[in-house]
Amino acid sequence: MGRQVVVDEVASCIRRMVESGELRPGGQVDVQGLCARFGLSRATLREALNLVAAELHVRPFQDAGAADRSMRRVNSNEIVLIVGALEGLAGQLACAHMTHEDLSGIEALHERLADHFHHGEEEAYMQIADAICNAVFLVAASDTLSKMHRMFLKHLRWSRVAKRAPPEWDEAAKEQELMLRALRARNGALWTLLATRHNRHRVALLREMSSHLPEFRGTHAG
Repeated sequence: MGRQVVVDEVASCIRRMVESGELRPGGQVDVQGLCARFGLSRATLREALNLVAAELHVRPFQDAGAADRSMRRVNSNEIVLIVGALEGLAGQLACAHMTHEDLSGIEALHERLADHFHHGEEEAYMQIADAICNAVFLVAASDTLSKMHRMFLKHLRWSRVAKRAPPEWDEAAKEQELMLRALRARNGALWTLLATRHNRHRVALLREMSSHLPEFRGTHAG
């Protein structure tokens, strides 16, 4: 079968996927997944995608995996700074939008956090610390901020790192209490200052992990 015939057939499949809503015109597509699905090279699939885009008069389809591959080349030191900035912004938005019920839920999480700290339960403490952060993003009510935050933490492989408390655990616990006070006062500027400072504990854990496990050496944040 000639190359152009293959391209035309795949383009027909892509048109049907667009018509059914499986693909968004000019949107992101899983290039690697489609290559495996159709048994094609990237070059052939890209030709078919461009053909359909031209016919529909839309911008070219984007490779959904390209952003992730680009992220892997970004310096992890920069990623940690971005994560801190996102958490600071989320706190400011949360302070502006927070209801009494929202604050009560976060206070309950802080009580559990303090209990885990006093009992030396490191992994449970870290899970609740992440839950508090997620609760702040939920109150901030910005889907874009939340998605970016999850993406950057995934890049840092934070879920694998955050199974033990940071080296300066006492200080981290005290700062968590101060961050709660900032939320109670609806003081977004203070929250941002504290959250940025608190981010050094994430740096310390990443540095510690990178010194012990070879697969984390590319994620060194110090």
